[in-house]
Amino acid sequence: MLRIKRNINLSTIVIFMVSVIFSLIIGSGLYGYGSDFYAAYYMSNLNWGGIFDRLGWIVSTLTINEFHIGVHVVTFFLCISAGYLIREHIMFKETYSLIFFVLIYLTAIHTWPIIMSTSNAMRQGLAMSFAFMALVSGSRKNLYATIFFCFLATFMHKTGIFFFAIIIFSYVMNNLLANSSFFTKVVVNSLIGVLLFIFSYFFLKVITLSGDDVSSRIIGGDFRAVFIFIGFVYISLAFFYKNLLNNSFNLSLYYFSFVAPAFLMNGLNWQYERLGMMMLIPYILSFGILLNRSSYQIYIISTFFALLFLTFFTGMYASFE
Repeated sequence: MLRIKRNINLSTIVIFMVSVIFSLIIGSGLYGYGSDFYAAYYMSNLNWGGIFDRLGWIVSTLTINEFHIGVHVVTFFLCISAGYLIREHIMFKETYSLIFFVLIYLTAIHTWPIIMSTSNAMRQGLAMSFAFMALVSGSRKNLYATIFFCFLATFMHKTGIFFFAIIIFSYVMNNLLANSSFFTKVVVNSLIGVLLFIFSYFFLKVITLSGDDVSSRIIGGDFRAVFIFIGFVYISLAFFYKNLLNNSFNLSLYYFSFVAPAFLMNGLNWQYERLGMMMLIPYILSFGILLNRSSYQIYIISTFFALLFLTFFTGMYASFE
C-alpha cells in the first residue's frame, strides 16, 4: 500500500512535468500546426462566438505582450486531464505501476484525439479535457467537482453542452439504480438510451431545419463506420457484462453510444467524427474493464500503440506541417 501511494505521488509529478514540457514542445511548433490553427487560433485574444464557446476562443488564442500562449495552455490542460483519466482507470483495475502508467501516458498524448486537439481542434480539445476531468470526478462520486468541470466544458465549445448533459445525467441515473439488479439496469438503461436517441434525433432535426445549417461532410479520413461499430459493440456488451453499467464513467459512454448516431443521421458528419474522437480514449479504457489484470495490461499497451501507429499512418503528423 505504501509503495502504491508513493507511485501515485510520483505519477502526479510526472503528469505535471510532462504537461509542461509537452506544452512547450507543441507551442514551439516542432510538431506543426493544423489548418484550423492557421485559420484562427494563431490570432490574438479573439472574442468570437456566443456564450457557449467564447471563453474557448479567449483561452485558445490567449496572447500576453505579443506572446501567444493559447496553444501552451490548451496542451497543458489536455495533458493534465489525459494523465488523470488514464491513471484513474489503471488504479481502478488495480494494475497500477509507475512504469506502466508512464508508458501508456506518453503514448496516449501522441495519438489522434490529443495531438489533433493541441493545435487544430483546440476549443474542442479544451471541452474534451474538462469532460475527462468530469468523468474522473464522477468515478470518484464527487458530484460538485463533476458539475464544476462540466460547467467549464460548456463554455469552451458547444460540444461541452452535450457532454454536460450526458455526464450529469449518467451520474444521477447511476445513483438512482445503484441498488438495482443487473437485469433492471439493463432494461431501464436500454429504454433510456433509446429515448435519448429519439429525442436527440428530432431535436437536431429541428435545429438543422430552423436555418442553422450545420450539416457537413467528413474532412480527410472517414471514421464514421468505426465509431458506429464501437458504439454498437459497447451497447451490445452491456447486455452481458454488468461492469459496463456499474458506474457513471461507463454509463456516460453507454448513453453516448445511443445519442451520438443522431448527429450522423442528421447529416452532422464532421461533428459526429469529432465527438467520437473526444470519447475514443475513454472508450479504449472502458473496454479494458472486461479483462483480467494481465490481459488488461496487454490490451491497453497494444491498443494505444496501434492507435499511435494509425495516427502516423493516416498522415496526422504530416498534415500538421
